[in-house]
Amino acid sequence: MGTASNEWRHYRMAALPLDNLPFDILVITDRLSCAKAGRTVESTLAAMLKQPGSDRVAVLLREKVLPQAEIAQTLRDILPIVRDSGAKLLIHSYPRLALEWGLEGVHLASQSDIMSVRSQLLPEMLLGVSRHSFNTLDEADLSGADYATISPIYSPTSKPDDQRETLGALGLQRCIQRSVRPLVALGGIRPGRVRDVMGQGVAAIAVSGAVLQANDPAKVLKQLWDEINQHNPPK
Repeated sequence: MGTASNEWRHYRMAALPLDNLPFDILVITDRLSCAKAGRTVESTLAAMLKQPGSDRVAVLLREKVLPQAEIAQTLRDILPIVRDSGAKLLIHSYPRLALEWGLEGVHLASQSDIMSVRSQLLPEMLLGVSRHSFNTLDEADLSGADYATISPIYSPTSKPDDQRETLGALGLQRCIQRSVRPLVALGGIRPGRVRDVMGQGVAAIAVSGAVLQANDPAKVLKQLWDEINQHNPPK
């Protein structure tokens, strides 16, 4: 069983600074996206995370259609890959598994009870939540969460049939101005769009299909990382 990273050992009683998260890129797993490229989730992560900067990546295991037993098996398979790379590992919706396997945190769907899950986690564990509109970013909406993903910024690569209205750069800017927690931009983020997104003041970007479906996921991740560094040079 793993242990949470030392950098998260001191839990903030106050909210995290709006521009400060322990990752710059959140990679959200999707086995269907990986399958389109002829790979498994495990082989995709193994190829993607073998490069400098992986310690500033967080992997979110999100498999909404699998039974919990299969999710737990996937977790067993990817945990050594993520740990060896220095990346962080979060899980979607299963706080018990996060505790059992010593993960760095949990991410919740938009309708979840944040405070109920917060009470189940260790103080140092990260808790994120999905948000999709300008009107769900106040303290009452985000109390107990450390960050929120905000989406869709652009049309999602992994959801070609998604008919939701996109926020775009201007909509993202309005959300950032309102939010009481750090925001992670999600939806259609790919190389060439990072500058526009980071320029609005997001704390991090989240990706799924753009990386997982790529012929060379490591190359795409490096492109994203290079664009982030161009905007925020490493100290």
